[in-house]
Amino acid sequence: MKQIDTIIFDLDGTLIDSSDGVVAAVNYSLTQMGESTQTPEKIKPFIGFPLSTMYPYFTDKPLKELYAHFQIKAAETVVASTTILPGVETVLEQLKESGYRMTIASTKIRKHISGIIDKFAWEKYFTVYSGGDEVDNVKPAPDIFSLTLQKIDASTKQSIVVGDTINDIYAAQAVPVFVIAVHSPYGNKKELIDSSPNHIIDKIEELHPLLQSHKND
Repeated sequence: MKQIDTIIFDLDGTLIDSSDGVVAAVNYSLTQMGESTQTPEKIKPFIGFPLSTMYPYFTDKPLKELYAHFQIKAAETVVASTTILPGVETVLEQLKESGYRMTIASTKIRKHISGIIDKFAWEKYFTVYSGGDEVDNVKPAPDIFSLTLQKIDASTKQSIVVGDTINDIYAAQAVPVFVIAVHSPYGNKKELIDSSPNHIIDKIEELHPLLQSHKND
């Protein structure tokens, strides 16, 4: 991790929790297609994954129609329900003060990312971000990270990805770029370990000390 100057963050489960809004939008889309609702416990493990990965577990109705209904409801619920995960504000301020450039690369559509940044006044941390609707292939494809690196003209050797799901890990490895996994409020800890990130941290507060300790490696 020598001379790292750029950090690309995943959003859901890494920096924020928008699960209530996502659950509401998923269940709205299912009921609009004549299907039964699903419990939050069944939906939340899919957060951070493409909707195309989740829906086949619940229904065989056309994905295009489900996605359209999801976005209608998500426009009302996702940003409104979003909360910041514990410790995140402190860590972002530490990283800013240490001079790191910070970006976001999420499967969320760009409009929702923008709304979340506005809601929490995060423009001081993130001037560049990329959404899943800006690339042909979302995570675990590397496209979203490659696009973000291009936007800020960053070197893969001086950048890291921080994420909470195997999709983040696999996408970063495919670039390739160094990747730090943080245990997710939604995800599977064993799967995360098995995906072989370069580092795993239990909570986001460990990120700044980890980066500082490796400055001269």
